[in-house]
Amino acid sequence: MSANHTLNMELSPAEREMIELLKEALGLDSDEAVMKLLMRQAIQRIAITCPTCGHYARLSEEDRAICRSCLSVITLSEGIWEAGQVPLVPPGSSG
Repeated sequence: MSANHTLNMELSPAEREMIELLKEALGLDSDEAVMKLLMRQAIQRIAITCPTCGHYARLSEEDRAICRSCLSVITLSEGIWEAGQVPLVPPGSSG
């Protein structure tokens, strides 16, 4: 079950004007729609989408990420993110 959260922000007059310009230019009906669009665009620049389940994954190190949803290990290979399974025993440990 997901919960809705409210974000209250104080904006400068210049920021307020930017929101209004974006709202008009993009044909959006509310400040909330502008903010949601900006967040989606920002996350697409930094997030990795898990090829297995479609959830966002976080980088754990350079060229490697782990999906918290399906536990896939996602690695960058020749410019393409590829998913594999999380090893049951960490490398270098006996077990």
